[in-house]
Amino acid sequence: YCLKLDIRKFYPSIDNNILIEKLKRKFKDPKLIRLLEIIIFSVGEKGQPIGSLWSQFAGNFYLSSLDHHLKEEKKIKNYFRYCDDIVILHHDKAYLHSLRKEIDKYVTDNLNLEIKGNWQVFPTNVRGIDFLGYRFFRDYTLLRKRTLKNMKLKIKKINKKKILNYSDSCSLNSYCGWLKFCNGYRLKTKYIFPLQNSVYIDENGERKKMRGLK
Repeated sequence: YCLKLDIRKFYPSIDNNILIEKLKRKFKDPKLIRLLEIIIFSVGEKGQPIGSLWSQFAGNFYLSSLDHHLKEEKKIKNYFRYCDDIVILHHDKAYLHSLRKEIDKYVTDNLNLEIKGNWQVFPTNVRGIDFLGYRFFRDYTLLRKRTLKNMKLKIKKINKKKILNYSDSCSLNSYCGWLKFCNGYRLKTKYIFPLQNSVYIDENGERKKMRGLK
């Protein structure tokens, strides 16, 4: 079974007083701490801006204590987190329900956060795990349906062009990257490989053949 959950309005909900106290335990340089305080409290007592490089570090660091709690104290083997998206695998469905309550209490008491209400516990063999742009099953991995739909629409537009622009070539290489990490050979054969010898205009305005799509 899989327990899948995330934090409600994670970045806007980060308690900056808790964040700076965690950083003070990690770093002992007073000048660095003063600089971090200026950055952190520039947006107020609560919340960090979405999208900035600092926020990515701050968000991961803020939840690192939850990682230590679950991995070291609770001894959970199959625990995966990307930012505030969390996936935990276990053979006991009841255990995952109990664990969800513990996580909810931990993030509330220690991090001043709240778990989003759309958390789920479900059998992995039936529907797979939708995580990080893919759907993971026991023996194979598929591209997320929304990503696949967008890819088909984009390539349909590209197919109508005689000469591609630089953005089109970047899109094709991006989708190659997506398909590289899943069972997507048939998708490559149908949508990507036929465009291998297409002509495109590169960033310098020169005509080139696509080639190299793998």
